[in-house]
Amino acid sequence: MSLDERNLPDHTTHTLYADVIVPRHIAKAFTYAVPPALAQTLTIGQRVLVPFGRTMLEGAVISLSHQPPTSIAAAYIKEIRSLADGTDDPDLSSTRLTLSRAIAEYYVAPWGQCLRLVLSKTPAKRASPTRYMITDQGRSALASGSCPDHLRQILDRIARLSRGVLASTLLKPRDRTSRKAVTALQQLSWVVATTSPVIKTAAPKRSVKPVAQQDDRGERADQALLADMPSDPDPLWTTRVADCLRSNQARKIVLCAPWEHRVSRLTRAIEQAHAVGKSVIILAGEIARAAWLGRLVSTLTDLPVTVIPATSVSDGMKYAQGATPSVIVGTRSAVFTPLPSIGLIWMDREEDPAFKEPQEPRYHAREVAWMRAQGEGALVVLASAHPSLESAFDSNAETHVLPPEPTRRPAIELVDLSYEPGGTLFSRKLVAAMQESMERKAGILLFLNRKGYATTLVCRDCGWMPRCPSCAVTLAYSREAGHLSCRYCGQADILPQSCPLCKAARFSSVGDGTERVELDARRLFPAAKIARLDGSGLHRAAAAHDLWEGVRSGTWDILIGTQALFQREPLPRRGLVGILQADSGLHVPDFRAAERTYQLLDEAVSVARPASEGGLVVLQTRLPSHHAVQAILSADPRRFYDEELAARRLLNYPPFCHLAALSVSGKDRQELETAATRWKGRLEGSLDGEESLTVLGPVPTMGKSLKGHHRYQILVKGTDRARLCRLIQESVESLESAYRKGQIKFTVDIDPVDMG
Repeated sequence: MSLDERNLPDHTTHTLYADVIVPRHIAKAFTYAVPPALAQTLTIGQRVLVPFGRTMLEGAVISLSHQPPTSIAAAYIKEIRSLADGTDDPDLSSTRLTLSRAIAEYYVAPWGQCLRLVLSKTPAKRASPTRYMITDQGRSALASGSCPDHLRQILDRIARLSRGVLASTLLKPRDRTSRKAVTALQQLSWVVATTSPVIKTAAPKRSVKPVAQQDDRGERADQALLADMPSDPDPLWTTRVADCLRSNQARKIVLCAPWEHRVSRLTRAIEQAHAVGKSVIILAGEIARAAWLGRLVSTLTDLPVTVIPATSVSDGMKYAQGATPSVIVGTRSAVFTPLPSIGLIWMDREEDPAFKEPQEPRYHAREVAWMRAQGEGALVVLASAHPSLESAFDSNAETHVLPPEPTRRPAIELVDLSYEPGGTLFSRKLVAAMQESMERKAGILLFLNRKGYATTLVCRDCGWMPRCPSCAVTLAYSREAGHLSCRYCGQADILPQSCPLCKAARFSSVGDGTERVELDARRLFPAAKIARLDGSGLHRAAAAHDLWEGVRSGTWDILIGTQALFQREPLPRRGLVGILQADSGLHVPDFRAAERTYQLLDEAVSVARPASEGGLVVLQTRLPSHHAVQAILSADPRRFYDEELAARRLLNYPPFCHLAALSVSGKDRQELETAATRWKGRLEGSLDGEESLTVLGPVPTMGKSLKGHHRYQILVKGTDRARLCRLIQESVESLESAYRKGQIKFTVDIDPVDMG
């Protein structure tokens, strides 16, 4: 349905009908009659209050017509109640409506769900200050027993509190009994309504604040980091950004550079956008990193910067909708912030999986940023020290590469764990280096990314891992079932008796984590101050704050952590970085395993001081010849990207195709398997002999079911994204109509990120 307004005759002579999208899990629009009072002023994009079942919902008008729908009699068409009041943005621009529909089509999600992304929330209504107080006559009625039974409970409740009861507490919506009782008590003069000056209010809701108003606990740490930043702007970068901003056309740049150079170019780009009256959106994967970026940008540009929490985009509207250009910093949802004349959308560490929304609609902020830039003629910058393969080889983007300075690289020593005793976490070389660093008080970082990978088998002698011959991902090892299986295509295999490469019969399951690292480190260095930073230790805000304050101030002699170490601001440089199992991430049954491993290894190496200052990295691995490890050792990113790209091309994985992860979930395992098989058959039956789509599965997902629910997964590969999404959309609509609502859930994830 087009978003363009139709040619309308005189509003006063015909009934006007509006198609309205409501923010629910619904793809279609609903037709409402426009009341005469609104017929002259209602326009496309306005937010209206409409009856929807037994409730009232806010929706957005997407089209207007004098022609009633043919599928329903005009007498049964409900009328729009009114315009929506109290919203921060009562009108939706056509670009934002178009954006919501583009997201719905790209990610095969109901348009109503996607509408929620671009709508600001209506501020909660403030509680009425009215209180009901008992009078002397009311107390006498209670004491004498003359109060009727149907009024006694309410009157007694009011009497128990000396300050009375708030009307909002006493009179709940749709509670007619309480309302009638209070009215009767007022008529008897047993209670009286009053406005009390003493009102107990709830704790204020967290909202966005300009960076200048936020605490500056990290100010000293930021000042130390600023010393590493280049002072002179890059003239080539400045010229290119200026050309893009002046063109008023969508442009995309992939910036591959260390963080200090990225921030330097970001601040210069912000100043250029501000100079031409354009606003800026800066996206970070985590709110803590967004806050750090906000502080840094505010300091370097001396411009007002607003940080938006992950779930409070609408709270920042009052900062975003001013007449002057704004600078907004936030997580993935900040990409939807309404701003005047957007000139730049900057994504820092664009490869961060946190940019992918895990709930429907499962959008990726990187793709949405490009959609929005195309609608508003803005520049998108995808910035990272190690861009994703999708960005690095994006045909729509130009690439700017600034490699790290050789003088800032640490020394790297390789330890082949094949020559160490089985189960070793700390090699002899690493222990010796740790002892030397402890004596120098140089600071030690031990990195092991235990979180997020599945258990598999590995040969303790040569590092061989069993892989699926079709999908080339590692086979997952199930101890209960006693076999190996592929999570993509479902192919199963028996446990090998010996390694097919070296013929050894020594296999280990991968499973050592940071908790064991901490225990061994405390045993080896009992006097050291040791801290562990991983997902389990950062859940509580107070504990996380204390840990990070210790990191900033250098309190800890030995810091142990996972990828959580790199999700905030850059860590202070350390004299020694120990990478305990550099190949641990390669055991994940995910085609992106090598890419993620390379990115994390590069992050860990960047924490070490330069070799000229005694910086050392001890890299332990059982796969020293792997291209991700070799690229780190040689400091040559092309060595990784070229080999990984060749493997992706051979196996037809992104960026050479689009993926769709389809899942069927419910309680009846047999019915789920039938539905999943039916889904696969419907997709394959729609191909008409073409081979542009590949359907793998269905396979049952491994792991424990949630509340008795089971899940089957199908993986679809396609080179034509539009056709892929269209076929999936048609198949979902057909299957959902064939099964009772709530019986089986069909889920679609276009371009999934977490495949392990």
